[in-house]
Amino acid sequence: MSLNSVLWRRLCLGMALSLLISTVAQAKPAVVVPVTQEPLSDSALDVLARSRPSIVQIRGFFGKNSAQAFHGTGFAVAPGGVFLTNYHVVAEQVMFPEKYRLEYRTPEGKTGLITVLAIDVRHDLAVVRAEGFAPPPLTLTNTIPVKGARAYSIGFPLDVGLTITEGVANGRVEDSFDARIHYSGALNGGMSGGPALNSSGQVFGINVAGYRFEQLVSFLVPAEHAKALLQRAQQQPLSLKDAKGEVVNQLRAHATELLGAFQGPLATQQTSGFILPGKLSSFVDCNASGDPSPNQPVQTEAIQCAAKAGLYVQEGLYSGDMTYQHFILTTETLDSLRFTKRLQKIAAASGRHGSKKHVGPLTCKNSNVKLQGFDANLLICTRSYRKLEGLYDFTVRVVSLDNAKRGFASHLDMNGVDFDAGMRFVRRYVETMQWKP
Repeated sequence: MSLNSVLWRRLCLGMALSLLISTVAQAKPAVVVPVTQEPLSDSALDVLARSRPSIVQIRGFFGKNSAQAFHGTGFAVAPGGVFLTNYHVVAEQVMFPEKYRLEYRTPEGKTGLITVLAIDVRHDLAVVRAEGFAPPPLTLTNTIPVKGARAYSIGFPLDVGLTITEGVANGRVEDSFDARIHYSGALNGGMSGGPALNSSGQVFGINVAGYRFEQLVSFLVPAEHAKALLQRAQQQPLSLKDAKGEVVNQLRAHATELLGAFQGPLATQQTSGFILPGKLSSFVDCNASGDPSPNQPVQTEAIQCAAKAGLYVQEGLYSGDMTYQHFILTTETLDSLRFTKRLQKIAAASGRHGSKKHVGPLTCKNSNVKLQGFDANLLICTRSYRKLEGLYDFTVRVVSLDNAKRGFASHLDMNGVDFDAGMRFVRRYVETMQWKP
């Protein structure tokens, strides 16, 4: 760098400093605005004060480790140290009792062992007993607050201590396979299993889930499901050696009811001459999309549907759900070979993935079939669950054949269903398809 360049930079820096000093000297003294913390509502303070003694953190530990593997929340529901929480909070210990242990921790720091007394996988609930700690139980109510009423949720989010959130009850979720209550308030990891209370301090729901990447859209299990489970826990406590069998029975009952909801002729919809399965039930969520650009060599319309009925079994394993998609392709410019390759590429998309420790390998059968008005290639793949006997995953692909200008690929995925019931549904699903130009 030349001497002239150095001198020029120093001159510019000096001018800037002089201007800054002059500006500061002429400025008026800053106005200091006091920062005040918004107080909790009197009702929230009252609900927290009354509920706090009856709420604990439930922690899981792997082996003899002192560092926790997971945690959630529980609250007293009966005398004698009987607490309620979510099934997914205690699931690892239920499935692997020889590997995991459960403990409670009160807000004051007292700890002790937790024993599982009953589980309800479908409604994600569990009744447990705390050793050496029996606070007054909270009151359960079957009455859900009217939409717009103030509501509160308590738990241990993200391991930062006991927390209460204040929100609004929005009634039962419409068109849901399993009953849930919509709570417009924050639920974060660790609050699972905690109580949702009305302004009188009664528990009308149990914290269960929030939408990831969404704000203040959370869900609660209605407290009415807890009462039957509590009665079962008192009359016939769960033996952990029989726990996996109980989980299987509940999962199979759930899957049976899910497929049973599709009795009768399947609902259909027509697009580009093809009649395909449509919105099969009110609880099935369907949406459609496509590329509106008219200049694409292939026009694609996608229809995607989901039952949203899956149950958490353990880390990395869900059961009892169904999704299906249709991809309808049309072209005016591609030759038959290139169009067929485009269609086959979509049809080859893989289905659900599962850990090898949970599910066996896929067994597949591929064949060409005659459907109503057209021929199709049908691929059916199944695999069994390793430790949950009698449950299977299905991956089904249907691809239309012999039309050089239009065609479709349909994907059906079911997980955790009975084999025979699953095959019967696959047959009905495929035979519903038609070609009507």
